[in-house]
Formats: sequence, C-alpha cells, structure tokens
Amino acid sequence: MSKRLVNGLLLFILTLSLTGCWDRTELNDLAIITAMAIDSEEDKQVKITIQFIIPQNQVGSMSISGGSGGGKRTTVRMAKGVDIANTLANLQQILPRRLFWGQCKTIIFSDSLAKAGLKEHADYLVRQPQIRERAYVFVAKGKASEALRLIPPLERNSSEVVRELAKMPISYAVTVEQFSIMLNSRTKALALPLIYILPPVDPKEPTQTIPYIKGTAIFKNNKMIGEISEIETRGLLWIKNLIEKYTITFKLQNTDTLISLTPVKAHVNLLPSLHNGQWKMTVKVKTSGDIVQNGSMLNPTDLAFLTELNHQFEEEVKGRIEFSVQEVQKKFKTDIFDFATVFYRKYPKQWEEVKEEWNEIFAHIEVNAEVDAHINRPGLVNWPSGVSNEEVQKQ
Repeated sequence: MSKRLVNGLLLFILTLSLTGCWDRTELNDLAIITAMAIDSEEDKQVKITIQFIIPQNQVGSMSISGGSGGGKRTTVRMAKGVDIANTLANLQQILPRRLFWGQCKTIIFSDSLAKAGLKEHADYLVRQPQIRERAYVFVAKGKASEALRLIPPLERNSSEVVRELAKMPISYAVTVEQFSIMLNSRTKALALPLIYILPPVDPKEPTQTIPYIKGTAIFKNNKMIGEISEIETRGLLWIKNLIEKYTITFKLQNTDTLISLTPVKAHVNLLPSLHNGQWKMTVKVKTSGDIVQNGSMLNPTDLAFLTELNHQFEEEVKGRIEFSVQEVQKKFKTDIFDFATVFYRKYPKQWEEVKEEWNEIFAHIEVNAEVDAHINRPGLVNWPSGVSNEEVQKQ
C-alpha cells in the first residue's frame, strides 16, 4: 500500500472524528433566567413567573443601572399549569427563546403555596438537572411574583437583592441542595427565609423598591405552619453554628445604657444526653467580640467592669438561644434545629424506638446553653466618647 494511500485513509478517519456545529446553541437563542417565583391559583393550578435578562440592556455603556436611572435590565413572563413541569412547558410555548436555567439563583414560593405543601414542587427542583443546587430558596409573604416585578436602585434586578442578602452573615439562607436534604430528613422539619417588600418611597412608583428578608417560615410535614421573628431566627443561627460578623447589643445590668459588640464570631457544639427517659441538649458556645459602641460612663479597660461585661455578654447569648428553642417548642413542636440527627448519632437505637413520637419528645427536650464569651478589644478609645477621663466612672 502506497504511502499516499495510507495518508489519505488516516486523513479520512480523522475527519470522521471531528465535531461539527450543527447542534450549537447561540446566546441569542436563550432566555437567561435569573429567578423563578411560584404562586398558587384558586383552581388548584400553579402560576410561575420567571425573571430573565433583557439582552440589549446588557451591552453598551457601563453607566447602565438596575433601577430607574438606567431602565429595566430584566423583565418577567408568566404562565399557569397543573405543576411546575407543565407550567414551564406552557411558558416555553410563548417564548421565542429556549429557557436557560444556568443563571437562576433565586427560587421563591408564595406563602399560600407553602401552606398547601412543597414536597411535590421540590421534586422538580431536585430532579431537573438544569436547576442549580446552589440556588437560594425563599418564601414570600404574599404573592411571590410581586418580588420579581421590582426595580431596585442598586442591584441589577430584584432577585440579585435577595440573593446578596442571603449571603450576608446575619441572614438565614437555604439552597436547593439544603432544601432537599431537610425535606428528606428524619423529622421532615424545614425552615426557609421569609421575603417581604419594602414600602416604596414614592407611592406613585410602587415598583421602585426592594424585597428584603425578615424572619423565617417554619414547616412541619412539608407544609408551612407559621413563622418566627428575627430574634428567634438569631437563635436558630446560633444553634446551627452560622453566626459570623454579627452585631449584638444589650443593656448593662440595672441601667438603661447600651453596649454593642461586633464582629461576633462563634463556635458551637451540640452535646446530647439521655438519662432515665429525659432527653437533654447542651449547646456549648465559645464566642468573642469587640466593643463598637459604649453608651455608659464606664471604662471598658477596667478589669472589674470588663469581667462584668463578659458575664452579661454570656447571659445575652444564652438567653437568645434558649428563648428561640422554647418558642419553637411551644408554638410549633417541630425540630427545625435538627436535634434528631444529633441524638441519632449518639443514641441510634433509642431514637429509632421513639421516632414516630419525636415531635412530642422535641417539645419537651431540656435545652441548656453554656456560653464562654470574651470581649477582645474596647475599640480605638478606652473611655466613652465626649467624656473626660475625670468623668469616667470605674466599676
């Protein structure tokens, strides 16, 4: 066989392995989704609203903003159906571009839908490979679609506002992955951040405002049964070891003056125990912070005063944790703190014996917070601002 023929055959074989562009997807063929809102309808259908990027507003001058100064950078479309899959299929029929979920980082359920149950809808989110596992999940107070119609002044779109708020260390955040894990946990208990809409400055422009996170929705057996306040949510963050760079303010004992500490960082351990049928949980907390505001006439560098501050710091954290647990135990009897998993690891046999009655047992668990708190630094000045050294009182 001649060398020329061999080269020709090799060239032909290599040509067969080359890829083509017949199945390419161009950017201008896609509707890039940034958020999805899911509402319930009276006819037992669901209404889905998607927020997607307006392509022509994403190019050109860098001075384009997300708010009224530069015009809208996103728009919304909606459709109805019997479930999420059917509704999105109906939505695709009215859009000339293919739905692209790679940039969808915000998913919002209405509170009415959450009260009816989320298990069926969660199945689509975890089964559909295009949905990002790191997308954040929220519950809206009222209609979920309203949050996507807003035009925020700073961020590019309203979904970016709640996403950035969820990333803040003071917020309770849940991703699709965590959402799925909680729905399939031993207790089926679930907590999701609640979204409200800030009243607009100008009532004539109702969309010129932002959504914000306030409190937490509580679920039992996949259905929303109530909500907890921001104070109670802070206790949830403490127990789940999610506290970071958080400002804590408390009154000095027997006074009306306030002390503020930041950033408060913490390390939390949960220690379960079971004696004579009594389930107990010890929450061991080690935390520290710096004084950022001193409303008293006392010198924080004074050893006696600093010791008292540390003690009050400990009591404040202890009170927040125990109050949060007691409120959830009393109002909801659902284990959003996931104590069940902690007990199961240490007492698997005993927990299996009572798993059917766990909610009742959870409601009577004795929870004790043991806090070791320290103030690291008094700030740039040792004495209260505007007060002379002679006027500063010592403990």
